[in-house]
Amino acid sequence: MKTIIEYMTLALIFFNLFSVSAQHATPETNPLMSGYHTPNMYSTGTQIERITQAIQDAQGSTGRVIIPAYDVVSRSKTWLIDRAILLPSNIELVLDNCTIKLSDQCRDNFIRSANAGLGITDIKPLHHIRIRGMGNAVLEGADNPRSTGDHNKTLSTDPNGNYKLSYGSDAGKTGENQKGGWRNHGIILAHVDHFQISGVTLKNYHAHGIVLERAQQGKIMDITFDVRQAVNVNGHDKQVLNQDGLGVRFGCKNIIIDNCRGKSGDDFINIGLTDTQVSAGQENVNVVSGSIYRGKSDDIANIYLQNWQDFYSLSHRAIRIMPVGKLRISNIFIDNMIIPPRSRQGLVAEYAENIQGLFVRNLVTHHPIISKGIRYASFRNILYHGQGKAIDVVPTDSVQIEHVLNVPE
Repeated sequence: MKTIIEYMTLALIFFNLFSVSAQHATPETNPLMSGYHTPNMYSTGTQIERITQAIQDAQGSTGRVIIPAYDVVSRSKTWLIDRAILLPSNIELVLDNCTIKLSDQCRDNFIRSANAGLGITDIKPLHHIRIRGMGNAVLEGADNPRSTGDHNKTLSTDPNGNYKLSYGSDAGKTGENQKGGWRNHGIILAHVDHFQISGVTLKNYHAHGIVLERAQQGKIMDITFDVRQAVNVNGHDKQVLNQDGLGVRFGCKNIIIDNCRGKSGDDFINIGLTDTQVSAGQENVNVVSGSIYRGKSDDIANIYLQNWQDFYSLSHRAIRIMPVGKLRISNIFIDNMIIPPRSRQGLVAEYAENIQGLFVRNLVTHHPIISKGIRYASFRNILYHGQGKAIDVVPTDSVQIEHVLNVPE
C-alpha cells in the first residue's frame, strides 16, 4: 500500500510533466510528448539512481533521456550526484538548462561510457552516444573534492606551491588511493564509435574536462571550460593541478572539435598519450582504457580543430600535439583560431618527427608556433603579434609556409 505522502509525490511529478499547455508544449517542456525519459518520472531513489533508471528504461525503448533544470522529487535546482552517469550505446542524453554537480562523496566522472570503469579490463566497443546541452547546461565539480589531478599527482590537504601535489580530502586516509587519475576527469568516452558532445559548460572539474580514448567518428562543439586551478575549502584556496580542457588519446580518429572557448589550467587541448604500460581498468593512469600502445590501431588521425576564439591556458599550452614513443599522429587540421595573449603558450607540436600532416591556416596568435623538426606540414595565413619568428621551422619541399605576417607588440 502506498502512503499518502507517496501518492502526493507522484501527483506532483505528473503535474509538473503535464502542466504545460498544449499550445506551448515542446519535447523539452513536456518530455513524454516525444518519448524522452526523465528522472522526474521516478518518485524514489537518489538523484543519480533516478537518472540511471531513466537511462535504463530509455535504453529499452526510445533511447532518449532528458535531465531538466528542476528536480521535482528533491525540490532542487541542482542534480547532486555521487557517481558517474554511465551511457550505453544508442542513447541521447539531453541536459536542459540543468546543473549537475559532483557531491563531496563523489570520486568519479560526471559522465562516462558504460563500457569502462574501475576493474574493467576487457572494454567492449559502444556506438552512437550523444550528449546535448540546451541553454545553460553546467557540469560542476565538488565543493570539497576527494581527489584532483592526474595520475602523476599525490593528494594533499595543503598542496599549494608544490607542482607534484593536488588537493583531495582523501589525502592521508587509510584505504583510499593517494594518487589522481582518470576518475577525476569530467567526461570520458572510451571505445565509442559515432558520438557527439555539445552545448555544455564544464566548471571546476577535478582533472581533465573531456577525454576521448580510442573513440572514432565524432563531433564536439560549443563547449565552455571554466577553471581556475584552485578550489575554495573553508575559506582557503587549495591548489588543483592539471585541469586540461580536452584530451585526445590513443586510437582517436575522424573527430571534429568546433567552437570551444574558456580557460583551462593545463593544456587547453592535448593530442597524444605516453605509453606507461598500465592496462585498462587500473586506477593510477590517465586513461580508463589503458595506456599501453597496441600498434597502428592506436595511432591518432584526422582531427579537426576549428572556430575557436576566446580560449586559453592559464599555465601551459593552448594546443599541444605530442606523439611520444611509437605513437604516430597524422592529419591534424587547425583552422580559424585566435590564441590570445592570456594563454601561457600557443601551438606546440612536440616529437614532431612522428607527425605526418599538420595543416594550420587562418590563425591569429600572440605566441609563436613551436614545431621544430616538423615534416609534411602547411602553415598559411598566420598573423603573429609578438617578437621574433612566428614559426620555428624552415620551409622545405614538405613544409609549406605562406602569408605569414608579423605584427610587433
